[in-house]
Amino acid sequence: MSTAAVATAGDSGARIPGSDRIGTTALVRTAQAVAAESLRVAFREVRARVADDGRGALAVEITAPLTLPVLGSHAVPDEPVVTTAHRARATIADRVRTITGRQVSRVTVTFASSVVDVPRRVR
Repeated sequence: MSTAAVATAGDSGARIPGSDRIGTTALVRTAQAVAAESLRVAFREVRARVADDGRGALAVEITAPLTLPVLGSHAVPDEPVVTTAHRARATIADRVRTITGRQVSRVTVTFASSVVDVPRRVR
């Protein structure tokens, strides 16, 4: 056996034979967390589906509420809904790719409801 194939625990530069796998649940939870952060909604309000697109890349589907300003406050949303969706799709694809190391071929964002962005009190 060659010394290149065997590495000790303290040797950080050597490659160890084997494989790494990220389970489906971990991929779904990662996509869910990234989408919640990107869309500024609670984690529990985001649903995610992750599937292989047939070419080795991931297809991610996100269903989440659209965050709106407090009604009657005369505040205008920071950006149009379409721009929010495009920005979120790009951010989700990039962050999932960075975290998991897997290519993301498609991200679909569906706004199924809306939530009011209530300002939080600072204590």
